[in-house]
Amino acid sequence: MDLALVLVLYVIGLALVAAETVMPGLVIGIVGAALVATSVAFGFGHHWALGTGQLAVALVVAPLAFFTGVRRLAMKASLTESSFAQDLSIYDGREGVAVTDLRPAGNALFDGRKLDVVTAGDLIARGRRVRVIRVEGNRVVVKAV
Repeated sequence: MDLALVLVLYVIGLALVAAETVMPGLVIGIVGAALVATSVAFGFGHHWALGTGQLAVALVVAPLAFFTGVRRLAMKASLTESSFAQDLSIYDGREGVAVTDLRPAGNALFDGRKLDVVTAGDLIARGRRVRVIRVEGNRVVVKAV
């Protein structure tokens, strides 16, 4: 197949796939993907079966690799979040300084670590000393000292 025709099929296919993101419709995306796949297969010339086989392998391997990577990132994020929440319990009862105005949420500094905190409803000015009265997961509740 002529290289120019292969490139035209590829560009039209990519345009249809891009159009799918703006105008959702199953037909546009399927036709675009089919044109891209056809252009890749025919891009191998007389060895189009080789191109089709490589395309089929790519269509199986790419989603598997993507979902495996996403799963690993999600597992790593959940481990980080759970260890972070457990780490905050060490601040229960400690005193620190409000870095921002707490209205009722803001930031406070405890042992050199800035934490997101919330008051029990009071407004606390920046620079005032605060004490952690309870830790609920990743929620740190403070009161003025």
